[in-house]
Amino acid sequence: MKVCLTLLLGTILGGVLSVGSVLADPVESPHPDMLTVPEAMRLLQSQGFHDFRKIKVERDENEIEVEASDKNGEKVELEIDLYTGKILDLDLD
Repeated sequence: MKVCLTLLLGTILGGVLSVGSVLADPVESPHPDMLTVPEAMRLLQSQGFHDFRKIKVERDENEIEVEASDKNGEKVELEIDLYTGKILDLDLD
């Protein structure tokens, strides 16, 4: 009985572990010319933005989406170029 329970547990755990690796998102190496998140934050801080709430790298769109506050304290949503850091779009939140 103990051997059967051990085999059953091993089979269940093995199945769970193997499924977990199949469901994982692939990780791509960043392109050397891409801005890193810390670089993007420093760039935006130098332009008066602060209180960053959301930072999302959109590689397929070559941009970084950011929710932050501007120098006047207004909440804004920004899209910046992933390579140059140029602000592509700025909307009040």
